[in-house]
Amino acid sequence: MSSSFIGKVVDNYRIIENIGLGGMGVVFKAIHVKLDKLFALKMIAPGLAMNENFIKRFQTEAKALAKFEDPNIVRIYDLREYNDQWFIVMEYVDGINLLDIIRKKGAFPLQNALAILKQILKAIGHAHSAGIIHRDLKPNNVMISTAGNVKITDFGLAKDQTIMTNTATVTSGGTLYYMSPEHVKGFQYTDERSDIYSIGMTFYEMITGTVPFKDLQSDFDIRESIIRKDTVKPSVYNDKIPVELEKIVMKSIEKNPEDRYQTTGEMLEEVRKFEAKSPDIESDFTLVEINEPVRHTESEFKFGKLPGPRSSKSGIKSKKYIRNIGIISSLIAMILILMYFFYPSTTPKRKPVKETVRFSQLTLLTQPSSAKVIIDNDSIGKSPINKLSLKPGRYSLKISKTDYFPIDTTVVLKPGNNLSLSFLLKSSIVQNEVRISEKVTTPTRSIPAKSVSNALIKVNSEPGAAEVYINGKFKGNTPLNIADIPPGEYQLTFKKDGYAINQNQVNLKSGQNRDLNVNLSPLTGSLDIITNPPSANVIIDGKKTTDSNTPVKLDNIPVGKHKLEVQKDGYASITEEIEVKEGETVTKTIDLVQQQGKLTIQVRPWGSIFIDDEIKKESADTKYEVTLPVKEYKITVTHPTLGRWEKTISLGANSEEEIIVNFNRNVTVSIAAFDDKGFPLNAEIIIDNETTGKSTPADIKVRPGNHKLSLKLDGYNTEEEKLIFVDKDESNEHTIILKKTE
Repeated sequence: MSSSFIGKVVDNYRIIENIGLGGMGVVFKAIHVKLDKLFALKMIAPGLAMNENFIKRFQTEAKALAKFEDPNIVRIYDLREYNDQWFIVMEYVDGINLLDIIRKKGAFPLQNALAILKQILKAIGHAHSAGIIHRDLKPNNVMISTAGNVKITDFGLAKDQTIMTNTATVTSGGTLYYMSPEHVKGFQYTDERSDIYSIGMTFYEMITGTVPFKDLQSDFDIRESIIRKDTVKPSVYNDKIPVELEKIVMKSIEKNPEDRYQTTGEMLEEVRKFEAKSPDIESDFTLVEINEPVRHTESEFKFGKLPGPRSSKSGIKSKKYIRNIGIISSLIAMILILMYFFYPSTTPKRKPVKETVRFSQLTLLTQPSSAKVIIDNDSIGKSPINKLSLKPGRYSLKISKTDYFPIDTTVVLKPGNNLSLSFLLKSSIVQNEVRISEKVTTPTRSIPAKSVSNALIKVNSEPGAAEVYINGKFKGNTPLNIADIPPGEYQLTFKKDGYAINQNQVNLKSGQNRDLNVNLSPLTGSLDIITNPPSANVIIDGKKTTDSNTPVKLDNIPVGKHKLEVQKDGYASITEEIEVKEGETVTKTIDLVQQQGKLTIQVRPWGSIFIDDEIKKESADTKYEVTLPVKEYKITVTHPTLGRWEKTISLGANSEEEIIVNFNRNVTVSIAAFDDKGFPLNAEIIIDNETTGKSTPADIKVRPGNHKLSLKLDGYNTEEEKLIFVDKDESNEHTIILKKTE
């Protein structure tokens, strides 16, 4: 996409060069052909042009930026569509982003970092006051212009708090290093304090040159560290950071949002207080100041040269002289800026505080075994090597064994890392094919022909059906009997998909019957399963894998394709095929879809509707319809004079449950009474503390709903009331056993 647009004119904008690449598209430097003014065009990638979610996110960024009138936020001028190509017309920022500066120059001097931090806080504070959360703040979204001003960019993941729904239907975004714990769990948990966390982590990197998660090997480990583990203090990487400044940083990146600064203004005030107490820190430091860069015309970019001098007009020479002086001044200023950002600082680098060395462990296996192992020119012994403790660092590794090609490589051990390596040694001997049923002598000794008899070997493997090769020639699949083998030394190789190759050297003697059983080692990888929302069950190939719920990391999964099932109550089950590769971790993020059902309630003549004791509609006389997640609900309908109707219902997936409560219609209820010996009794029937004038057995009519039923008969215990539920779809037959009073 980048190269195809260079030089083209898109809706009056000539594309000059590609200045940025993002997940949604490309940012170009462009010049307006009529205005001779530079702009930045953020253009959605053609492959995403038909994706409604990405278009919504693109439009969201445009709407978010359009609300801002802040010098530290990139301005937007227009949102346009040209030949089915969406693009945003933005302010062109002549500068470099924070991440590139940190990579080239390392940690900022504190006064520089504080000057940038204050501008970031002011800009994001302005966004928050407009109801916008950025949600993707990180160093490469913070531009530093040649005038030394901060420019915040990329509001593609922004959330507008002035509306009820998210600006885009997405479940993840941002860069893990700078995402708050609540952001890692899901977009729906973010607010202004999530931006404050990202600002704090960006400032952390500015004053240390690093982030505290870079040594972690997988996204799962980074998420776990962000959510659950203590964050390393910045003074570990830069012991010159003042204690009070470190407190500001650590408070801004607290795991619990309630423990952070609640607003950018609150954090900015703390920064200013720190500067006031620190005479060595200049509170009004300006990063750099230069003149405006030279603005070239459309003709310059079109033909690749500056316009020539105008002839036959007075004053041209002096104007040309002034123009040249301006160009030279601007070039000098640009050179000074480049030297400032990219030339190595003369200030000696600060050494981090020394920490206790965390040793690593190395486990090394070879096939065949008993190979000589040398690490950094020191002989370690023969393989296998089990859990050898070494300091973190880079080591040279040499493995050698007679009649096998040597291995010479390098390994890198990280602090606290347990590294396991396995090598398959390749034979250096050119082996001749051995023909079965052909009597030969061994290569090491001669046997008189008359005394030689062939051998028999029985081979088996666990698991079975492994391919068997003798000296490289395929013989069949296990279990396998190979007869009539001449005496001698042979190499037996076992191969099976998903398992490591197994090799054995076998010396067969004359007339020998040999049994060989091998256990094949499965090749494995890992699965990192994340669901939104979390706490879902994970099932691999029909078996529940662990007692833990998502997010979960599953190790030692055999390579190959597996059936993955994810289940959570109230959500649709997800089933898909996933492939595990040797030694790799496959990360799978799954968005669960909540199952819902439709509930319709109609009350006659009218009544108040409650769901789980929460009032939903008062004095309802029309249908009340609602879509709810799948589960059980207690439905209550009340009328001030006609009674109370209460029932628990179970709402299924995609079900449509209709409830009609008609207080105007009576329902027939059959009531009978017996003594404890089974003889029928004639007892007076009382409903809701009022006599009905009837005795058991009898059919009576009552309104739908909940009622109190009691019986009265001399000589019998009738004090106990029975609660009954009456409705046209219920069983309305009730039998009561009465006991004689003593």
